[in-house]
Amino acid sequence: MSSAEDIAKLCWQKGAQAVNNEDFDYATDMFYKSVTLVPDNLAYRQSLRTAEFKKYDNNMKGAGMMSRPKLVRIRAKVSRAKSKSNWDDVDKLAEEGLLLNPWDAGLNAAVGKACHQRGHTTVAIFAYQVAVGPGGEPDNINLQREFAKLLQADEKFKEAAVVWKKVHKLDPNDGEARSNETACQFEDARKVGRYDEAGSTRDVMPTHEVNKRLGTNPKNQQADAPGMDPEKDLLHAIRKDPDSIELHQKLGEFYKEKEQLEKAKETYQKALELSDDDQNIKEMIEDIELKQLAKKVENARNMAIASLDDEALKKQAGKLARQLLDREIEIYAERTERYPQNKRLKFDLAKRYQRLKRWSDAIPLFQQASLDPRLEVEALIALGKCFLQDNKAQLAQKQFIKALPKISSEDHPGIFKDLHYYLARIYEQAKKNEEAEDHYGEILAIDYDYKDVLARMEKMAE
Repeated sequence: MSSAEDIAKLCWQKGAQAVNNEDFDYATDMFYKSVTLVPDNLAYRQSLRTAEFKKYDNNMKGAGMMSRPKLVRIRAKVSRAKSKSNWDDVDKLAEEGLLLNPWDAGLNAAVGKACHQRGHTTVAIFAYQVAVGPGGEPDNINLQREFAKLLQADEKFKEAAVVWKKVHKLDPNDGEARSNETACQFEDARKVGRYDEAGSTRDVMPTHEVNKRLGTNPKNQQADAPGMDPEKDLLHAIRKDPDSIELHQKLGEFYKEKEQLEKAKETYQKALELSDDDQNIKEMIEDIELKQLAKKVENARNMAIASLDDEALKKQAGKLARQLLDREIEIYAERTERYPQNKRLKFDLAKRYQRLKRWSDAIPLFQQASLDPRLEVEALIALGKCFLQDNKAQLAQKQFIKALPKISSEDHPGIFKDLHYYLARIYEQAKKNEEAEDHYGEILAIDYDYKDVLARMEKMAE
């Protein structure tokens, strides 16, 4: 009996012949069987996706409107399989959906995640390339972040840096993206070679090769060879080229990753001076200042918790927390003006205003943030809460109703219950008991003990 590999190879050969004959329906069927039998073969996946693209004449939308109901059902099944970590099923179901629309970003990403979880890294990378490529969702910041992390984990640092740069461009306030971009650039330079034995970072060998040739274990030896101590290597490189902005940035990033925040701030400050006040470097310094303040707040709170009766410590913790919040608002407000199209930044600033009960400041920012599909649900819920706090129940109701169809009880049970609870309370206060009971009933159907829902239902029935 032929093995799965033999059958898959035969199917692939038939598919390749069908492509030559421009019979893309049959080619897709054959390549799909190959992928199903041998899911870790990159060539089979690439052949399948190419045949699917040609089958739909590269229209970047697949089978169109008629396929939508089936795709909705498939996505629901994929979601359930993900929640149970059934990665084989996730892969198979996602590929079934891609037969209808091979450009679907969510399904391609599901293939990528399923393959990554099972160790099929090359296939996972290809799947994410399609997910964020033409016809996919290149502006989907969550998919780009997943892609960048996958590349970084696979030590494809140069490629990861490019993707992190895209993430930072999509969200200039994303400090993690900026940090990871710099870190990947640094790691790529280290992989390419040692700083002090070459004319440039492109002339030298990877660190693991250095260790191999020295016959040493990096865990058991002193960091006295080039490429084995990043800080010493960077300091040495800076001594050779003291006016290099990039080297100072990389050293600052190194200190930041090591949580040596004061050193990181000083190093970035030097880079800022060399750059003639580059705005991006200014923002790096601001991010470090916020991180330093956050650490002070955390330490103060821990001290207050350890000494529950010390009112002075409690006040100090509260004072520092307010300083952090005020500084965040100051920085985010400036960046919102600098990047007026950045909805994530508006959302983050609105959350800070919400904490201070500055409803009139928070509401317009949440409204603008809700125009971004990636933030829509979260922004609508926050907006509704602001309207409630500002005694505008009808406006709050509208936001919650907008958000509700976008929330699944399976994927987001907590948010699902909260939304129905807010709506039920609004209807109850308006003496619309029938509508209130409908929303309370939705909650009880999945959580019989949620808050005071049962008691409220019984009271309305009296």
